[in-house]
Amino acid sequence: MDRKKALKRWRDYFEEISTAEFTHPAIPSTAPTHGPVQMITVEEIEATLKKMRPGKATGPDDVAADLWKSKYWYPAEWLAK
Repeated sequence: MDRKKALKRWRDYFEEISTAEFTHPAIPSTAPTHGPVQMITVEEIEATLKKMRPGKATGPDDVAADLWKSKYWYPAEWLAK
């Protein structure tokens, strides 16, 4: 295969995968909770963020762990509100 054909094939491949839309499963719903709901603490959120592994696929929220753990954004206090 000559160079031009190879480059065209790569371009077509990346164009195809960059425009494909992937469906995520629906976020399951649960029955409403009646009564007081215990608030999540900043410490619980920080512990959970530390457990998240970078480079993994996104979940139903479509937000990568890399973003949640970014050193430029501190989401724990925001999430605890």
